[in-house]
Amino acid sequence: MPLARISVPTQLPIERVHALADAVHEGLVETCGVPPKDRFQLVSRYAPDLMVIDPTFPNVTRTAEASIVEVLFLEGRTIDQKRRLFRSITERAVRAGFSGDDIMIVLTENAPVDWSLGRGLAFGDQHEPLGTRSDIV
Repeated sequence: MPLARISVPTQLPIERVHALADAVHEGLVETCGVPPKDRFQLVSRYAPDLMVIDPTFPNVTRTAEASIVEVLFLEGRTIDQKRRLFRSITERAVRAGFSGDDIMIVLTENAPVDWSLGRGLAFGDQHEPLGTRSDIV
C-alpha cells in the first residue's frame, strides 16, 4: 500500500509528468510486489523558485527538470528491493526523456497501524464488507 508524492517543475510537459508517475508505479509493482491496482499518487507542480534543489549535491548535475519522488509504504522491503526500486524508477524515467541525475527518490516506511484505508479502521483491523456496520457512515 504505497503512497507516492511526485514533485515536478511547472514547465515539465504533462506527458512527461504522467511518464514519471507511471515509472514510479511500474517500479513498485516490479520490485516490491505492489499489486497493479494499488496505485495512489499525488502529483504537485511547482514554480522554479519554489523548488529549492541543489544542482550538484552529491556529485550529480541536475537541470531545471529535477523532480522529487517520495514513497511512503509499509515496512518490510529489503535493502535489495529498495535499490532495485531506485534503479527501476530511474531507468523508466530516462526512457521517458529525463536525465538520471534529475530523479531524486526518498523512501519512508511505517507500520500497518499507521494507515487507515477507510471506515476509520487501522489497516490490518478486521474490515467488514461494506454496508455491514450501521455505526459507520
